[in-house]
Amino acid sequence: MKINKHQLPILKVEAETCGEAWIRTVKAVWDHGKIMPNHYEEEPSKEASVIVNVINPLKEPRIHKADYVSTSDIRLNPTYVKEVLEGSIDHKVDEGNLSYTYHRRLWNWGKRVPKQDEDLDSRNLPKARFFIKDDLKEDLGINQMEYLIEKMAAETISRKLQVTTWVPWKDLKMSGAPCLQRIWFRIIEDTDLKKERYLTMETHWRSRDLFKAWGSNVFAMVEMGKWVAAELSKKIGTEIILSQYVDFSNSLHIYGSDFKDVQDVFTVLKKRGMMI
Repeated sequence: MKINKHQLPILKVEAETCGEAWIRTVKAVWDHGKIMPNHYEEEPSKEASVIVNVINPLKEPRIHKADYVSTSDIRLNPTYVKEVLEGSIDHKVDEGNLSYTYHRRLWNWGKRVPKQDEDLDSRNLPKARFFIKDDLKEDLGINQMEYLIEKMAAETISRKLQVTTWVPWKDLKMSGAPCLQRIWFRIIEDTDLKKERYLTMETHWRSRDLFKAWGSNVFAMVEMGKWVAAELSKKIGTEIILSQYVDFSNSLHIYGSDFKDVQDVFTVLKKRGMMI
């Protein structure tokens, strides 16, 4: 692969399962990523823009056996999925201990956070306000996921089935902007049977730690896709199956502090005769 020194590499990876996709993507960025500076370490990272197509996202292994971080996050202590799907730590945003959660941005987009408003006010920066119900003293956000399911059920051929996390008046001014930017869905009908329907899910990320975050992120996103498919199935009375997951990152990177661990993973897999 030829890489122009003035450009960021654009890589494509395809795999049967999420676990297989993780190790193939790590190898692709390791082999072809560009050495780039970052905000978090003095050591540079390896970076590329990467699109990953997972052909069968519900098939095991959904987490690669060498992905020890995701194994710990998901298999041993499965709190991350609850954070994303149930909002188990949304309260930390209001307390000022977190700048965002994915659940808060998707199920309650735009809800005011007083401490963040104070920060914006102190710098004389603008902010948006939403409607206020008479019996409530705080602005309400938008439940994008509810809107999404309604639109899916009403118009199954729609190409605007998406939700977003970005809050423009905050995220370019405050620290801690979300990595996940947008989720897009497309409902696909079996043209032969005219009965079965399938769901393609595509996620778009601005920045991502490949070695230590991608696996957990994708596991949770696929769980979200399963939830959307189940909710839609109930609405329209026809089973919907999540059949494809596509993951695109503008900056997918391996940090310099993880280089040795990545090399160790490749060494162990090679000794065991496992193909990447």
